[in-house]
Amino acid sequence: MTAHVLALNALIVLTVALAALFLSRYEIPRPPVGKFVGSDIAIMVVALVAMPFAYLHIPVGIVVTIFGIVVFTLTQLTLAPVLGGRVAALAAALLIGGDVAAYFAGWEPGVLVLNDVAVIVLVTGVVNLWVQTAITPAQVAALAAALTCYDTLATGLSSLTMDFVARLDGLPFAPVLATRYGADPSIVGLGDCLMLTLWPLVAYKRYGKRAGWTAAGIDAALLIVMATAILSGSGAVPLLTTLGPLIVAQWLFWRSRPTPAPSRPQVDQALGDTIPEGVWVALADGRVVGEGPTPGRARQAARRSGVEAVPVIRHQPAR
Repeated sequence: MTAHVLALNALIVLTVALAALFLSRYEIPRPPVGKFVGSDIAIMVVALVAMPFAYLHIPVGIVVTIFGIVVFTLTQLTLAPVLGGRVAALAAALLIGGDVAAYFAGWEPGVLVLNDVAVIVLVTGVVNLWVQTAITPAQVAALAAALTCYDTLATGLSSLTMDFVARLDGLPFAPVLATRYGADPSIVGLGDCLMLTLWPLVAYKRYGKRAGWTAAGIDAALLIVMATAILSGSGAVPLLTTLGPLIVAQWLFWRSRPTPAPSRPQVDQALGDTIPEGVWVALADGRVVGEGPTPGRARQAARRSGVEAVPVIRHQPAR
């Protein structure tokens, strides 16, 4: 049991590391969906909450087919910047075909390993897509708060999660990261993996290295606590019941920190020759995030672009 729990934690750490490495080197071709808004968060919450009910009440063939299509699409999308479009499509097809073949052959270790590969690739791709489409820290905090309520009810106060785990035992494209199925499983859900990976990357991008590494350190500490609880025989551990409030607390802390004003050379470089003369601009992290005819309009433009911290307002004088 100890080896399986430690291996599961190692897979989670690997997922976070791969997502961070991907973010630093590649850009996923983005669909024309614009920036995240509140309704996007609501849709994601509904999708993640509905997933266990789908597995429990919809015929297996339909559910597996739907998730197979999702895994193929996101795998191809994620691997395209790394391997090229055609090779990525081939790799996605091989992953899907191998998972199905292992299932029909009754080769449970093969299903488990290929499912884990699919979940790691899916989380890496989805998190990078969200970060690249400018999901804000406030939106991540809102998502974490909603999932905290759900996980507390589904895992801590009812048998929904355990029924879900029992139902997907050995199925292809199971939306969990696992090192063992069966009566004594070692599993972490897709929602847990997404939040463990998403927040450190968003914190790093929005608030800097210190915030990103702090988030990663809190993740690691939480995984140690979770492993200890599982090994002590606590059964199913509602990870998001603790992780969600920690994400919200970090968001509240970092958003309250003052944003240092950029230096004069940084201002000059940010303004450059691309901003019309005589307008007001909002600056954050050394770049222009909004502009307008008045300081208030510039701040409004910055908020609409997804900037949460109070930007520095500068005037581009007429020459």
